[in-house]
Amino acid sequence: MPKKRKVAIDAKNKQSNFLKNEFLEFFKSEVNCHTIGRVISYDKVHHRCDVQPLPLQSDGDKRAALTEVVVPASVWQMDTFFKKICTNKNVNLNGYKPMAISSVVWVGFCDREMDNWSGKDNYKLDTKRMHSIQDAVIEAVIEP
Repeated sequence: MPKKRKVAIDAKNKQSNFLKNEFLEFFKSEVNCHTIGRVISYDKVHHRCDVQPLPLQSDGDKRAALTEVVVPASVWQMDTFFKKICTNKNVNLNGYKPMAISSVVWVGFCDREMDNWSGKDNYKLDTKRMHSIQDAVIEAVIEP
């Protein structure tokens, strides 16, 4: 009876190298978690702002601006509170500055799409979009 030939699958590790190197790097580049950016417009009534990401693209160009970024109550309520105190009590809070245009902020991206989110209630997902730059939220003000 003839011996079975051993067939080496991926003998030169082409598939393994592709998965470990190119595919993994591509996958990681498509998942958005956090970035640092500068506020370029701020709608204080609707608690939304536009943010210019500070990291440049690999070719040195600026990245596209993030639009309609959610400004959470932890940021805007604090700004409103301190503004009222300073105005009503004529108090100097040692240079406290609210978030404004040109502030540097830390931006996070929601795990799932936020298209139907309105604030407090559960909402229905319309897409399978995940970790997208379209679903950005200010998490902190780094430099007011």
